[in-house]
Amino acid sequence: MAGYCTDDALADFSRVMGGQMLRVNALMVVNAILMGVMVGIGAYGHRYRHHPLIRFLFLGATILFLPIVSYIISITSNQQTIAVPSRGGHITVIGYCSPNVHMILILVWTALVQIVGINTTAIVATDAREGRSIAPPAVLLVQAIWTTYLGFGIIENIDFVRQSNLKVFVFYLVILAPFSLIFAKIFLKYYAWYSATHSFAFGRNPRLIVGYMMQLPDRRHHAEVASGHTPPPLIVSREDTVLVEKQPHGYRMCSRGDTARINNKGGLVTIDKVWELDDILLKSTTQLKDVCFSFALFKMLRCRFAKYVVREAGFMKAHNFLWHLLLEDSDDKRILGVIASELSFLHDYYYSSLAISYSKNRLPIWNIFISLLTIVYCLLCAIDLITLAVPALKDMPDHDFKDFIDIFTGQLSCVMSCIPDPPQTSFPKDPHQTELAGLDFGNFLFDLLPLLSLTALVVLSEVREIASYICSDWTKVALMCRYVSWHEYPTWRKWIGKLLECRCKLPRPWKNKMNQCSILVLHPRNTPVDLLRRLIPLPEQKKNIKVPREVQTAIVSTLRSMRGDLSNDIKSAQQLGIQVGDTFLQACNTKGTSDALLAWHVATSILEVRYPHPTTSSSDDHSVATKLSRYCAYLVAYSPELLPDDDAWSSDLYKATKKDALRVLSAAPAVTSTLEMEYRQLVELLLGATSKNNMLKDGAKLREQLVELMEGEEAAWKTLAGFWSKTILYIAPSDNLEGHAEAIARGGELITLLWALLAHLGVDRRPESTADTTTTMDASGII
Repeated sequence: MAGYCTDDALADFSRVMGGQMLRVNALMVVNAILMGVMVGIGAYGHRYRHHPLIRFLFLGATILFLPIVSYIISITSNQQTIAVPSRGGHITVIGYCSPNVHMILILVWTALVQIVGINTTAIVATDAREGRSIAPPAVLLVQAIWTTYLGFGIIENIDFVRQSNLKVFVFYLVILAPFSLIFAKIFLKYYAWYSATHSFAFGRNPRLIVGYMMQLPDRRHHAEVASGHTPPPLIVSREDTVLVEKQPHGYRMCSRGDTARINNKGGLVTIDKVWELDDILLKSTTQLKDVCFSFALFKMLRCRFAKYVVREAGFMKAHNFLWHLLLEDSDDKRILGVIASELSFLHDYYYSSLAISYSKNRLPIWNIFISLLTIVYCLLCAIDLITLAVPALKDMPDHDFKDFIDIFTGQLSCVMSCIPDPPQTSFPKDPHQTELAGLDFGNFLFDLLPLLSLTALVVLSEVREIASYICSDWTKVALMCRYVSWHEYPTWRKWIGKLLECRCKLPRPWKNKMNQCSILVLHPRNTPVDLLRRLIPLPEQKKNIKVPREVQTAIVSTLRSMRGDLSNDIKSAQQLGIQVGDTFLQACNTKGTSDALLAWHVATSILEVRYPHPTTSSSDDHSVATKLSRYCAYLVAYSPELLPDDDAWSSDLYKATKKDALRVLSAAPAVTSTLEMEYRQLVELLLGATSKNNMLKDGAKLREQLVELMEGEEAAWKTLAGFWSKTILYIAPSDNLEGHAEAIARGGELITLLWALLAHLGVDRRPESTADTTTTMDASGII
C-alpha cells in the first residue's frame, strides 16, 4: 500500500539518515587518526617503544580500528532498505538506498590502511641471547581475515553481482585484489621471519660467529704483509652453505673434509676473499670492500648484543687490520665511515623488516613484485576515483567554493515511499504530498579525499620499499658475495658488476649528527619560546649539527697516537699541556665523570667568551674544543646512560648547575664595553657563585690554572682540543648495551660510533675498571 509522503515524514527520514551518515563520516575521520597513529608508531615508534604512552596509544589504536570498521560497514550494509516511522503520525517512510559505491570505497580504504600498516611494521629475527626478536604481529592476520569476511559480506549485498558482465568482474577485482595483496605480504613476512630465525646467517648468527672466531688463529702479532695488511677471514655471507655442529660456546664449523656444500656456488664468503678482489669490471672496488667489511664487523657487533664479551666474540683478531686502516689510510673519514655503515646495518636489523627479507635469495624479488602490483592497483583506483569526480566538476556552474562542495553530494542516494501505520488506515490528506521522493545523503568528498590521500601514501611507501631493496647496502653485500663466489659464471658476474656500478643512495639511518647544549648562555634570546621556557620548566632546546670534519680528524689523530691503549694515555692526561698538580685537584675536586665534564665545559665556555673569534691558525682547534665540550654537556644532560656515572645523579647535577648558571648570569649587565670587560665580569660572577655542587666555581678556577699554563690563544685552543679529543675517547667504552641500542634507534650518537670502534680495537671497558689504573685516574683529576 505504498503511497504519498508528507514533508514532515521526509524530514524525519532525512534526520535519521543524516545522523547515520554523520556518524559514519565522523568515525571515518577517527579511523584516519587511528591509522596515522598506527603508521607513525609502526614507522618511528621503535625509537620510543619502551615509553608507556607510546605503548598505550598503539594498543588503543590497534584495538579500536577493527570495531570501528565493522560498525561502519554494518551500518552501510543495512542501508539498502530502511524504514523510519514518522513522528507526526501514522506514516512509515520506506527508503530504498544504493550504498554500493560507498561500501566498496570504505572497504578499499580499510584494505589500504592495512597495507601501510604491514609496510611499517618492524619484524626482527634474532638469537635468544639478544632478546630482540619481533615476530609478525598476529593482529595483522586477524585484521586481514576479518576485513576479508566483511568484504565477502559486501559482495553479497551488491545488487548487480548476479549480472554476468564486465562491471561485475571489475568490482570483484576492486574488492578482492587488495586483500590478496595483504595476504601475500603477510605470508612473505611470516616466511621471511621463520627462515631468518632458523638461519645461521641471521637469527643464529652470533653463536656461529663466536664459534668460528675461536677456530681462527690469532694473527695479531704476525700479520701478513703483501701489498698491505691482509684482513682476517671474517665471515661476510653464505654461512648456510657449510655444515656446523653444536659446541659449549656456540656452533663450530666442521673441518674442510667434513664440510657439506649445500646449494654452493663458491662456499663461505669471507672478507679476505673480498679484499683480494681487484677486478677491472668494478670501478668502485674500495667502496664496495668497505661496505662488506662493515657487514662483517656488524656480525661481530651483534655478538656484543648477544652478551658475549670482546674476547669471546673474537674482536681482538680483527684488531691488527683495523689499526692498519687507522694508521696507514690517509683518509681520516674512512674508518669512521666503515663504523657508521656497520651501525646502519645494526639499525636495519634491529628496527626494520629489511634484513629478514634477505634470509632467502628470491625474497627481495618477490617483495618488489608485490610492491609493483600494489602500486598498479593504487594507480587504477586513483584513476577510477578521478573519473567519478571529473563529470561533477564539469557540471559546476562557477568556481565558488560552496558550489565545489555542493556538487559532491551523494554518498548515499535513496528513493522513498510511504505506507500508512497501521496498514489498514488510509493516508491523511495533506496538500504537500509526493508519491516518490529522492534524496542524497552525505558528501562524496568524505570518500574521495581520504581514499586519494591514502592511495598516494601507499604508493610512496611501496616506492620507498622498492628503493630500499634496490639501493640498500644489504643488496650491495649480497651482490658482492655473488660476484666473489660465481667464478664459473662469467656472464652472470658481468651483469652483477654492472648492477654494482649503479649509483643510487638512500638516506642512511645513521645521521652523523651531534647535539649541542651549553650551561653558560650570556645573552639569551627573547623569543616567545625562550620567554615561555623561563616561566615554565620546558626542556632545554638542543642544537643538532653535523659532526665537523675537523672533529673527526682530531679524534682519529688522537686515537692513532694512543694506539688504543687508553689506560696508558689516560695516565698521562696532564701531559696534554695541563701541568696543574695539586692546584688542579683543588680546582676540580670531582666525584665522577659528569662533574668533571661540566667543570671543563665551564672552563672552555669562559675561554670562548675571551676568544670568540679564533685566528685562522687556531680555528680548527677552537671548533674541536667548543663542539666536543658542548656535546659532552649534552651527554650529561640528555644521555647520561652513556656515561660511567649514575643516570639520575648526572641528570640532577646538570639541572642544578644550569639553574645556578641562570641565577648567576641574571646579575650580569646587559651590555659591556669590551670583550675583556665582559670576560672579567663573567669570571668574577662565577668565582663568587655559591651552590651545593660548586661546578661554576670549579670551572672558573680551572680556567685560571689553564690561563697561567698556556701562552696565547693558539696554545689554549690546541690544549683544549687535545683534552676533549682524548676525553671523548675515554668515556666511550661502556657495558651499557641498552643505552647504545637506544642511541642507534634514534639515529645515532657520536659516542656510540666511538664505542663500536673501540670495541673492535679490543677496548670494551674504561681504564678505571682495572685495579692498576684506578689510582692513576683518581690522581689525574679527570675522573
